[in-house]
Amino acid sequence: MQKEEFEFQKFGKSSSILPFIIAALVILTAVFLLRNCNSPNEFWNGTNPNYAHRKPVFPEKPNLLIPIDTLKIIVRPDDPLKRPIISNLLNVYVQDTTDLKVFSQNVISNYIKDSLKVTYYADAYKRVQFEVPPSRRIGLKAQIKQDFSLVKFVCYESILTSSQTKTDPGFNNPNYDWFYSQIGLFKAWNQTMGDPSIKIAVIDDSFDPNHKELINQIEKPWNVFEYSNKISSYNNKMIHGTHVAGTVVGEINNGIGISGVAPRCKLIPIQIADHKGMMTTSSILDGIFYALKNDADIINMSLGMNLSYAFGNLTEEQQEAYAKTIYIDEAEMWNEVYEIAEKEGAIIVQAAGNSSVVSDLDPMKRSKVSIIVGATDRNEKKAQFSNYGEGVDIYAPGVDIYSSIPNQQFKLMDGTSMASPIISGCVALIKSIDRDISLEEIKKLMKETGKKVNGTNNKLIQINQLLLKMKAL
Repeated sequence: MQKEEFEFQKFGKSSSILPFIIAALVILTAVFLLRNCNSPNEFWNGTNPNYAHRKPVFPEKPNLLIPIDTLKIIVRPDDPLKRPIISNLLNVYVQDTTDLKVFSQNVISNYIKDSLKVTYYADAYKRVQFEVPPSRRIGLKAQIKQDFSLVKFVCYESILTSSQTKTDPGFNNPNYDWFYSQIGLFKAWNQTMGDPSIKIAVIDDSFDPNHKELINQIEKPWNVFEYSNKISSYNNKMIHGTHVAGTVVGEINNGIGISGVAPRCKLIPIQIADHKGMMTTSSILDGIFYALKNDADIINMSLGMNLSYAFGNLTEEQQEAYAKTIYIDEAEMWNEVYEIAEKEGAIIVQAAGNSSVVSDLDPMKRSKVSIIVGATDRNEKKAQFSNYGEGVDIYAPGVDIYSSIPNQQFKLMDGTSMASPIISGCVALIKSIDRDISLEEIKKLMKETGKKVNGTNNKLIQINQLLLKMKAL
């Protein structure tokens, strides 16, 4: 505390000034007590009142996401989608060269009265998670980004819940391989089935690493919640990620099932759900940064949110207009992440969503530096459930898609979650021919060579035509 010095005039034996002196002393005592008797910040240990010299206390087990405290889950009052968040947590992502401990100490010192506490940190993602007073959540989110130049972005902890030779038996059933013919994949395989050096990261709820379609395709698996390479389907309870992964890179000529679109490429499976199937904003972001750190060429995200109940009663024009006014800061955050991915040579492919509304309503799906995928049916029409609009870059089959599920099983599934990995596989084939091709060039080729989707201005991918055009250029 800075010392304050006061000078008093001497008035001889006069006592007329005494009441003022007493009052001044009382005020000074109160100020001293208020400034020095605050509750100690939980981040710090020791009793030295000089906060700047106390040592930071980090979690005993760094890199492990803390279990989701269901008692802290609230619905954001300002969110039209009524998405749940954890009320007392903020995630802060910083520049790659930042020392997390020094940064955290500076942040906590800057907001001493808020008694911030570090609940999680990981150098792999350059992320620190702070426990904050719920009443200060909104204010601190803006202040931390403004006050510290090292900060990339700050976000809430939102909660999401949980898409050549052919000897595999699935190819003998037209109900299973119809979508391969629809996009020209069999002909495309005459040029390439994929380069093994091309890596496709699938960010999803869970995976069965022992499935015969995946076991020989996997490299560098990762479980975000456990901060380990142990991925699982939690006793076969979760099937989504295994189905998506099989659609991208399922092994060919192994005597079971079918195969992925790019069966010669490799898979980086990144598990982002806990044992209850809950995913969070930070688990998705951590998954993206893990993929980038491990040199993924393509990142598939068959993730999204239910938009129909909030926006389904609006016209398409109303939806497009509304999308320009909501979640602006969140959309900017995702765009920044995707720009980071693009600069590192990775292409983000995302499912458009299954709410039959304009895809731009989802702030994750507005960036021009990712590929947004809608779904078609067997008749080459937009699938009834698929999101649509100007934000959708390309369509792929998303109805009755046959692929792997846990415990050596297979299943037909519907969704843009199934269309997205088809496009991810196609991008892998494209990059197998030209590894340095840009995202902009890929989008352009998809639109120039695709087949018109009935009732839309969009195109259904025709991968054989696309590869032929690349060869001719």
